[in-house]
Parts: sequence; C-alpha cells; structure tokens
Amino acid sequence: MSGEERAALREAVAGFARRRVAPALPAGDAEMAAHTHRVLLKGAAGLGLPGLLIPERYGGGGGTQLDNVAVAEELGAVDAGFAAGLNLTMTVPGLILAAGTAEQRTSWLPSIAAGETVLAGAMNEPDVAGSELFDPAPGAESGYRTRARRDGDGYVIDGAKAQWVTNAGVADAYVVFARTATGRPGVESTSAFWVPAATAGLTCGPRSRLLGLRTGFHAEVFLDGVRVPAAARIGPEGEALRLLMTATPGMAVGLAAVFVGVARAAEELARAHTAERRSWGRPLRDHQAVALELADMAITVRSARLLVREAATALDEGAAPDELAVLVPAAKTRAVDAAIDCAQRAVRLHGATGVTTGAGPERLLRDAWTGYSCDFTREMLHLGISRALPAR
Repeated sequence: MSGEERAALREAVAGFARRRVAPALPAGDAEMAAHTHRVLLKGAAGLGLPGLLIPERYGGGGGTQLDNVAVAEELGAVDAGFAAGLNLTMTVPGLILAAGTAEQRTSWLPSIAAGETVLAGAMNEPDVAGSELFDPAPGAESGYRTRARRDGDGYVIDGAKAQWVTNAGVADAYVVFARTATGRPGVESTSAFWVPAATAGLTCGPRSRLLGLRTGFHAEVFLDGVRVPAAARIGPEGEALRLLMTATPGMAVGLAAVFVGVARAAEELARAHTAERRSWGRPLRDHQAVALELADMAITVRSARLLVREAATALDEGAAPDELAVLVPAAKTRAVDAAIDCAQRAVRLHGATGVTTGAGPERLLRDAWTGYSCDFTREMLHLGISRALPAR
C-alpha cells in the first residue's frame, strides 16, 4: 500500500474499533461472549483484515507488515484481547504461504481471507518450556510431547496443548504442532498439521481466565486419536519450528503493535483525565510533576512505535536474518515495556479511580502485564537478541 492508502486503512480500522469493538466490550471487563466475538470478526472481515497479509490471488489484500502494524495498533488501542486474536488469524497463514502446497493454499487461504475460518495455533504445552526453542544444544528429550505417528495414508495425533491457546474454543481450524520423530531434538522433529475444529478427537477445555486480554478466547486443546490425512501436514516433516521462526515474524511485530496500542490508550486516558480533573484550583496537568509524567508517556509511546515500524519495514524489505533476529524481538520487548510503563503511570495519575475495575487504567495494566506471557518472556527475547548481535 501507498502511504495514503495505509492512512486510509488506519482511519477505517480506528472507526471500526470505536463504533463496533468499544461498544461491545463487556461491562466490568467480563468475558466477551462467543457470539459477540464472531460478529466482530465478521465486521473485521468487511474491512479485509483477516486476509490483509494474504496475496490477492487467494482473495487477500496483499498487504505488508507496515499495514499489519497499523491495523494492530488501532485495534490494540481499543481492546488488546480482540486485537491479539485477530492478529493470530492474520499471521499464521504465513506458514501456509511459505511451505504449503498449491492445493493447500487454494483450499484454505480464501476462506481465511473472507473471515470464514478463524485460526488457532495449537503450539505451547503445559509441561514444555517455550524457551527450549533457544537451547543451543537441544537433546532428543527436548520439545513438544504431542505426537503425530504415521498410520497408513495419514497421521494420528495424541497430546494436549496449554490452557492459553489463543482462539481455542472459537476457532474453525487449528494449526497443531506435534513431534513426528522421537530420536531427534524437537527443533528437528516437529511438524505442523491443519486440523478442522470438527475433527473427531479434538476437544477444548473450559475457557481460561487470564490476568488480561479477557475479551480474547484461550483454552486447553486435547488431541485424542485425531486422524488427519497426509495432505494436512504443512511443509516437510520435522521443519515446523524452523518455519515458525522464519515464516511468521509478522505475528511478533503485529503483537508488538497491539501493545503499542495499549501504551497509546494509557497515554490518551491520562491526558484526558488530567485535563479534566482539578486540584488546588487548576487541572492536574498544570502541576509540574504531572506534566513531566505526561511528557514521559508521550516519548515512550512514540519511541516504541518507531521501533515496531522499523522492524516491520525490515521484514517488508527482506532484511538479513541476523538483523531481523535483533529487530523483531527488540520491537516486542520495547512495546510491552512501553505498555506496562504507560499503564502504570495512568493508574497512578487516576488515583483511586485507576484501580477501580471497569474504569479503564487497571484493565490496560492487566493487558500490558499479559504481554510477556505471549510469545516468550522478556528475558528469553533479550537472550535471543544477544546471540544475534555481531561480536564486533
């Protein structure tokens, strides 16, 4: 998209978020109903958002990562839970585009682009640390416990996924990661499979209640003798984790932009409150201590946005893997740091109102704190960055 087209998209998404998403948010930060979630996803499909990153020949918008982060920030500024769930459906198709067959692309991508297929990525497991992906010398015992064994002309999958699988319970299809060999480390023996939600043996546990992102849907996923054809495997056997790291970086930058949106929302709340609330006969923002807080928030939001856009630009321009290995996790950590910092300041500036459920700032703080439970902790991302830095 041109800069003008991206600005128009941003304005359209901001309007959708204000008119459709904000009024649908449950009072008191209760959980959003599945029907409401579906209605909002259909509305997002009307703007072409689920298929924004899918090429036009498959019914998508052919957008860029700069388009992706523009959308994610606008949605994140209104509701991070909905924004994060939509970001997953938007970015997981990168696996199919990178490694899927022609038949897989024509069968699956158009329905995703049309908003008819909501995706869940069934990856993390309750007893397997995500940080194993960063192990420099993994053994055969490392990796997922979920197994996919060959059986005739297909596979049988058995295992369980952790209770924070995004979109679990409302998804139409699950991209399931499972080990197809046990004698090699997980990074060399994990495969990805397309599993429709109605497949026999696939079930979800009760909806999980997280600290934040409560309008999203998260649950355990159980796979008990789930049978899929060989054509359901995405890419070569054993290559799923490598594909995840190389084919879906848009997931990380999109999620980072969601948290830039959270930081921005906190800044905007603080500015509005301190302009309206008065003490000692004048608006709070006229007190120097408050003014300094607002200035820090403005700097924090804008610096995080710039780093996220730099990472998105690098992805669009095909930057070298070593550069992306620094920029993408740096953008994620900076964005979540910014969200936490700005939300904490907003809570303080609101006084007792700031810790009142449903008032705004406390929800933003809980959403912000959830950021480091999504796609690796701050410490693991920083260790990954340090490894990618040149020695001199």
